[in-house]
Amino acid sequence: METGDILYFPNRPFHHIGMAYDARTVIHANHKKNFHKTSDQYETGSQSFYMSEGAGVEHFRPPWAKCSNADARKAELQRVADAIAAGAEYGKYRAVRLFAGDSAFGPEAFTRLMKYRERYEMGKATPDRFSQPGNEVIKTVTCSEAVIIAYQLTFPLGERPFFINLDGAHAMPNTLRTWLKASGWQKTR
Repeated sequence: METGDILYFPNRPFHHIGMAYDARTVIHANHKKNFHKTSDQYETGSQSFYMSEGAGVEHFRPPWAKCSNADARKAELQRVADAIAAGAEYGKYRAVRLFAGDSAFGPEAFTRLMKYRERYEMGKATPDRFSQPGNEVIKTVTCSEAVIIAYQLTFPLGERPFFINLDGAHAMPNTLRTWLKASGWQKTR
């Protein structure tokens, strides 16, 4: 597992998405803890387990070799994820609306992305601002939306396959998984 890998968890209701923040940490959104970092390793009694190695978990890695400044982009991806996590809450209503609307990246998704990009650019010099009410990059997310927006804020619109060309507000985990498979991301697990 390396920074930027997208993890697909099939064994939860409606599936689940997370992103490798680094080799030992997964960042993901759920109704209990919003968009947050979790250690990949956890212990139950005397046994250690890895969230990323659970039954059926799939890892997708972008083609970093095609990115001339991959290390800088991975660092920016972490900064963007931190900025989103600072203020975003998990939205139960937002999860319900995944069933309505189109997951294709269209004009409405573009308008929302420009709003999030403006908020991120305005606050990235002072990242502590993102946790203050009214300064959030995005206020409410689902698991797949948080990861999609993190990639969309890190990479320019035309930089495929790094820019995830989906509307995060309407992309379910399985939709993101299908897009990753079709877009040149390597399935590493």
